Amino acid sequence: MSDQLPPAVAEALTRFLLEQRRVAPGLVSRAIVTGSAVAGDWHAGVSDIDVVFVVTRDPVDDLPALAELHAASEPHIDGVYLTESELSRGPDVVTTAPQVVEGVLVSELPGAQLSWITWRELESGVQGVVDGGDVIWSPTADRHPRAAEGVVAFSRDNLLDYWQRIGDSAERELADRPDDGPIRAETVRWVALGPIRLVATIETGDVLSKTAAAAFAAERWPEHAELLERVVRDRAGERQEFTAADGREALTLLRKCVAVAES
Repeated sequence: MSDQLPPAVAEALTRFLLEQRRVAPGLVSRAIVTGSAVAGDWHAGVSDIDVVFVVTRDPVDDLPALAELHAASEPHIDGVYLTESELSRGPDVVTTAPQVVEGVLVSELPGAQLSWITWRELESGVQGVVDGGDVIWSPTADRHPRAAEGVVAFSRDNLLDYWQRIGDSAERELADRPDDGPIRAETVRWVALGPIRLVATIETGDVLSKTAAAAFAAERWPEHAELLERVVRDRAGERQEFTAADGREALTLLRKCVAVAES
Protein backbone atom coordinates (compact mmCIF):
# COMPACT_ATOMS: atom_id res chain seq x y z
CA MET A 1 0.00 0.00 0.00
CA SER A 2 1.27 3.48 -0.88
CA ASP A 3 2.13 5.87 1.93
CA GLN A 4 2.14 8.69 -0.66
CA LEU A 5 -1.62 8.54 -1.28
CA PRO A 6 -4.65 8.66 1.03
CA PRO A 7 -5.48 5.08 2.06
CA ALA A 8 -8.91 5.17 0.40
CA VAL A 9 -7.31 6.32 -2.86
CA ALA A 10 -4.55 3.69 -2.78
CA GLU A 11 -7.07 0.93 -2.04
CA ALA A 12 -9.47 2.01 -4.79
CA LEU A 13 -6.69 2.38 -7.35
CA THR A 14 -5.08 -0.94 -6.49
CA ARG A 15 -8.40 -2.74 -7.06
CA PHE A 16 -8.99 -0.77 -10.25
CA LEU A 17 -5.55 -1.37 -11.77
CA LEU A 18 -5.63 -5.10 -11.07
CA GLU A 19 -9.06 -5.37 -12.70
CA GLN A 20 -7.91 -3.13 -15.56
CA ARG A 21 -5.05 -5.53 -16.23
CA ARG A 22 -7.54 -8.41 -16.30
CA VAL A 23 -9.93 -6.82 -18.83
CA ALA A 24 -7.18 -5.17 -20.94
CA PRO A 25 -4.04 -7.27 -20.46
CA GLY A 26 -0.78 -5.59 -21.44
CA LEU A 27 -2.42 -2.24 -22.18
CA VAL A 28 -1.31 -0.01 -19.28
CA SER A 29 2.40 0.09 -18.47
CA ARG A 30 2.04 2.59 -15.62
CA ALA A 31 -0.61 4.79 -14.05
CA ILE A 32 0.34 8.24 -12.75
CA VAL A 33 -1.91 9.78 -10.09
CA THR A 34 -2.23 13.57 -10.25
CA GLY A 35 -4.48 16.23 -8.70
CA SER A 36 -5.86 16.38 -5.20
CA ALA A 37 -4.96 12.78 -4.28
CA VAL A 38 -1.27 13.67 -4.58
CA ALA A 39 -1.53 17.24 -3.29
CA GLY A 40 -2.92 16.23 0.11
CA ASP A 41 -6.28 17.80 -0.69
CA TRP A 42 -8.43 14.75 -1.49
CA HIS A 43 -11.81 14.49 0.26
CA ALA A 44 -14.06 11.43 0.15
CA GLY A 45 -17.46 12.14 -1.37
CA VAL A 46 -16.19 15.31 -3.07
CA SER A 47 -12.97 14.51 -4.94
CA ASP A 48 -12.47 12.25 -7.93
CA ILE A 49 -9.19 10.41 -8.53
CA ASP A 50 -7.29 11.76 -11.54
CA VAL A 51 -4.92 9.41 -13.36
CA VAL A 52 -2.79 9.48 -16.50
CA PHE A 53 -2.80 5.93 -17.89
CA VAL A 54 0.31 5.31 -20.00
CA VAL A 55 -0.53 2.72 -22.65
CA THR A 56 1.55 0.43 -24.84
CA ARG A 57 -0.88 0.41 -27.81
CA ASP A 58 -3.91 2.15 -29.25
CA PRO A 59 -6.65 1.27 -26.72
CA VAL A 60 -9.50 1.42 -29.25
CA ASP A 61 -10.37 -2.29 -28.91
CA ASP A 62 -10.22 -2.10 -25.12
CA LEU A 63 -12.47 0.95 -24.71
CA PRO A 64 -15.81 -0.88 -24.19
CA ALA A 65 -14.41 -2.91 -21.29
CA LEU A 66 -12.62 0.13 -19.87
CA ALA A 67 -15.80 2.21 -20.08
CA GLU A 68 -17.64 -0.32 -17.91
CA LEU A 69 -14.77 -0.41 -15.45
CA HIS A 70 -14.66 3.38 -15.05
CA ALA A 71 -18.45 3.70 -14.81
CA ALA A 72 -18.45 1.25 -11.90
CA SER A 73 -15.57 2.93 -10.06
CA GLU A 74 -16.35 4.52 -6.71
CA PRO A 75 -14.99 7.07 -6.13
CA HIS A 76 -14.80 8.00 -9.80
CA ILE A 77 -11.43 7.16 -11.30
CA ASP A 78 -11.11 9.66 -14.12
CA GLY A 79 -8.22 10.26 -16.44
CA VAL A 80 -6.64 10.14 -19.86
CA TYR A 81 -5.05 7.30 -21.87
CA LEU A 82 -1.78 8.31 -23.58
CA THR A 83 1.27 6.60 -25.05
CA GLU A 84 4.79 7.50 -23.96
CA SER A 85 5.21 9.20 -27.35
CA GLU A 86 2.13 11.34 -26.79
CA LEU A 87 3.39 12.31 -23.34
CA SER A 88 6.67 13.47 -24.84
CA ARG A 89 4.89 15.53 -27.52
CA GLY A 90 2.67 17.46 -25.09
CA PRO A 91 -0.88 18.83 -25.23
CA ASP A 92 -0.19 21.41 -27.95
CA VAL A 93 0.28 18.49 -30.35
CA VAL A 94 -1.96 15.82 -28.80
CA THR A 95 -5.36 17.51 -28.99
CA THR A 96 -7.69 14.52 -28.45
CA ALA A 97 -7.40 11.25 -26.55
CA PRO A 98 -9.56 8.70 -24.74
CA GLN A 99 -10.59 10.47 -21.56
CA VAL A 100 -12.82 9.74 -18.60
CA VAL A 101 -14.78 12.57 -16.98
CA GLU A 102 -17.01 11.80 -13.98
CA GLY A 103 -16.94 8.12 -14.81
CA VAL A 104 -17.83 8.50 -18.50
CA LEU A 105 -15.22 7.43 -21.07
CA VAL A 106 -15.14 9.27 -24.40
CA SER A 107 -12.94 7.79 -27.13
CA GLU A 108 -11.72 11.09 -28.62
CA LEU A 109 -12.18 14.00 -26.21
CA PRO A 110 -10.43 17.38 -26.49
CA GLY A 111 -9.67 19.56 -23.49
CA ALA A 112 -10.25 18.08 -20.01
CA GLN A 113 -6.86 16.67 -18.88
CA LEU A 114 -5.17 17.49 -22.19
CA SER A 115 -3.60 20.69 -20.92
CA TRP A 116 -0.26 21.81 -19.55
CA ILE A 117 -1.82 21.64 -16.08
CA THR A 118 -1.69 17.84 -16.29
CA TRP A 119 1.85 17.80 -17.70
CA ARG A 120 3.00 20.06 -14.86
CA GLU A 121 1.27 17.84 -12.30
CA LEU A 122 3.02 14.79 -13.72
CA GLU A 123 6.27 16.17 -12.30
CA SER A 124 5.01 15.57 -8.76
CA GLY A 125 2.72 12.61 -9.44
CA VAL A 126 2.70 9.16 -7.87
CA GLN A 127 3.19 6.25 -10.24
CA GLY A 128 1.65 2.80 -9.92
CA VAL A 129 2.91 -0.29 -11.75
CA VAL A 130 1.13 -3.62 -11.51
CA ASP A 131 3.50 -6.33 -10.28
CA GLY A 132 1.94 -9.75 -9.89
CA GLY A 133 -1.08 -9.38 -7.65
CA ASP A 134 -0.09 -6.02 -6.24
CA VAL A 135 0.70 -2.45 -7.33
CA ILE A 136 4.12 -0.89 -6.70
CA TRP A 137 3.93 2.85 -6.02
CA SER A 138 6.72 5.40 -6.45
CA PRO A 139 7.22 9.13 -7.20
CA THR A 140 7.37 10.02 -10.89
CA ALA A 141 10.28 11.66 -12.64
CA ASP A 142 8.35 12.82 -15.73
CA ARG A 143 9.51 16.15 -17.15
CA HIS A 144 8.59 18.09 -20.28
CA PRO A 145 10.77 21.04 -21.33
CA ARG A 146 7.74 23.22 -22.12
CA ALA A 147 5.60 22.44 -19.08
CA ALA A 148 6.70 25.40 -16.95
CA GLU A 149 5.98 28.02 -19.59
CA GLY A 150 3.04 26.13 -21.05
CA VAL A 151 1.13 25.95 -17.78
CA VAL A 152 1.31 29.74 -17.30
CA ALA A 153 0.13 30.46 -20.85
CA PHE A 154 -2.67 27.92 -20.53
CA SER A 155 -3.85 29.40 -17.21
CA ARG A 156 -4.01 32.89 -18.68
CA ASP A 157 -5.87 31.74 -21.79
CA ASN A 158 -8.29 29.66 -19.73
CA LEU A 159 -9.21 32.65 -17.57
CA LEU A 160 -9.73 34.93 -20.56
CA ASP A 161 -11.72 32.42 -22.56
CA TYR A 162 -13.50 29.79 -20.47
CA TRP A 163 -13.84 31.53 -17.11
CA GLN A 164 -14.82 34.90 -18.54
CA ARG A 165 -17.73 33.17 -20.31
CA ILE A 166 -18.65 31.36 -17.09
CA GLY A 167 -18.70 34.72 -15.31
CA ASP A 168 -21.06 36.21 -17.90
CA SER A 169 -23.38 33.22 -17.61
CA ALA A 170 -23.35 33.29 -13.79
CA GLU A 171 -24.10 36.99 -13.77
CA ARG A 172 -27.21 36.43 -15.87
CA GLU A 173 -28.30 33.53 -13.68
CA LEU A 174 -27.96 35.53 -10.47
CA ALA A 175 -29.46 38.76 -11.80
CA ASP A 176 -32.97 38.30 -10.41
CA ARG A 177 -32.22 36.30 -7.29
CA PRO A 178 -32.61 37.90 -3.85
CA ASP A 179 -29.39 38.14 -1.85
CA ASP A 180 -30.68 35.73 0.79
CA GLY A 181 -31.88 33.15 -1.73
CA PRO A 182 -30.19 29.73 -1.38
CA ILE A 183 -27.63 28.58 -3.93
CA ARG A 184 -25.93 25.22 -4.42
CA ALA A 185 -22.68 24.86 -2.48
CA GLU A 186 -21.11 23.03 -5.44
CA THR A 187 -21.69 26.09 -7.64
CA VAL A 188 -20.06 28.50 -5.18
CA ARG A 189 -17.11 26.12 -4.67
CA TRP A 190 -16.59 25.80 -8.41
CA VAL A 191 -16.71 29.53 -9.17
CA ALA A 192 -14.67 30.54 -6.13
CA LEU A 193 -11.89 27.95 -6.40
CA GLY A 194 -11.38 27.33 -10.11
CA PRO A 195 -10.15 30.78 -11.22
CA ILE A 196 -7.94 31.43 -8.19
CA ARG A 197 -5.93 28.27 -8.90
CA LEU A 198 -5.13 29.67 -12.34
CA VAL A 199 -4.02 33.01 -10.89
CA ALA A 200 -1.76 31.15 -8.47
CA THR A 201 -0.26 29.24 -11.39
CA ILE A 202 0.28 32.43 -13.42
CA GLU A 203 2.14 34.03 -10.52
CA THR A 204 4.05 31.02 -9.16
CA GLY A 205 4.37 28.63 -12.09
CA ASP A 206 3.09 25.82 -9.86
CA VAL A 207 -0.25 24.01 -9.77
CA LEU A 208 -1.65 24.53 -6.27
CA SER A 209 -4.31 22.42 -4.61
CA LYS A 210 -7.71 24.03 -4.15
CA THR A 211 -7.08 24.55 -0.43
CA ALA A 212 -3.64 26.05 -1.01
CA ALA A 213 -5.05 28.27 -3.76
CA ALA A 214 -7.73 29.53 -1.35
CA ALA A 215 -5.05 30.52 1.15
CA PHE A 216 -3.10 32.23 -1.66
CA ALA A 217 -6.21 34.17 -2.75
CA ALA A 218 -7.22 35.09 0.82
CA GLU A 219 -3.84 36.71 1.32
CA ARG A 220 -4.05 38.58 -1.97
CA TRP A 221 -7.72 39.59 -1.58
CA PRO A 222 -8.45 39.59 2.17
CA GLU A 223 -11.91 41.01 1.55
CA HIS A 224 -12.87 37.53 0.28
CA ALA A 225 -11.10 35.55 3.00
CA GLU A 226 -14.29 34.72 4.92
CA LEU A 227 -16.05 33.32 1.84
CA LEU A 228 -12.98 31.32 0.85
CA GLU A 229 -12.70 29.86 4.35
CA ARG A 230 -16.32 28.70 4.22
CA VAL A 231 -15.84 27.24 0.76
CA VAL A 232 -12.80 25.25 1.90
CA ARG A 233 -14.64 24.02 5.00
CA ASP A 234 -17.60 22.91 2.88
CA ARG A 235 -15.32 21.04 0.49
CA ALA A 236 -13.68 19.27 3.45
CA GLY A 237 -17.08 17.96 4.58
CA GLU A 238 -18.12 20.66 7.06
CA ARG A 239 -21.27 21.60 5.18
CA GLN A 240 -22.07 25.30 4.79
CA GLU A 241 -25.11 27.17 3.53
CA PHE A 242 -24.59 29.63 0.68
CA THR A 243 -26.78 32.37 -0.70
CA ALA A 244 -27.02 34.37 -3.90
CA ALA A 245 -24.98 37.07 -2.16
CA ASP A 246 -22.19 34.53 -1.74
CA GLY A 247 -22.54 33.64 -5.41
CA ARG A 248 -22.18 37.31 -6.36
CA GLU A 249 -19.08 37.60 -4.19
CA ALA A 250 -17.59 34.50 -5.85
CA LEU A 251 -18.37 36.13 -9.21
CA THR A 252 -16.59 39.31 -8.11
CA LEU A 253 -13.57 37.20 -7.22
CA LEU A 254 -13.74 35.52 -10.62
CA ARG A 255 -13.71 38.94 -12.32
CA LYS A 256 -10.62 39.92 -10.33
CA CYS A 257 -8.90 36.76 -11.52
CA VAL A 258 -9.76 37.54 -15.14
CA ALA A 259 -8.34 41.04 -14.64
CA VAL A 260 -5.04 39.49 -13.56
CA ALA A 261 -4.92 37.52 -16.79
CA GLU A 262 -5.73 40.64 -18.81
CA SER A 263 -2.87 42.54 -17.19
